[in-house]
Amino acid sequence: MQMVSQTRISPRQQRQWFTVTRERREQQHWVLWCKGVRTGYVNLKGEYQGELQGQAIADAGLYLGNSTVRHPMLAVAAALSQLDQGFDRLNIGCIRTLVRENNSSALRLNEQLGYRLIGQECGFFALELLPADYYAARERLRRFFR
Repeated sequence: MQMVSQTRISPRQQRQWFTVTRERREQQHWVLWCKGVRTGYVNLKGEYQGELQGQAIADAGLYLGNSTVRHPMLAVAAALSQLDQGFDRLNIGCIRTLVRENNSSALRLNEQLGYRLIGQECGFFALELLPADYYAARERLRRFFR
């Protein structure tokens, strides 16, 4: 319900997407596991073809699915892991994301992570996160995981 694309796809289309995505060097995708259960999915997609490592800008996606695992900090843990990968390991210069205007929980989370509003279009807020803003926010959020 919160994804940019709302188009239903067939299992065959899903498999094709998965096959193509595995070959894309400008993207990385991770399945979230908690207590042995798949709980969601995160990704980082570079702005240009080529290695994701060192790209100036990447788009981020974070989705929690319907699962038996529920915890109020699950999205925070997923986002911290995703952004640590993006900034610490991949040296991405800026991470952007789109959030539906009516998704108040995602907007609140992204604000806590240090994202700043850079625009609004077609029912979405465009947000941007710079490393310095993330590192300041990360220190405040990590205390919940010690």
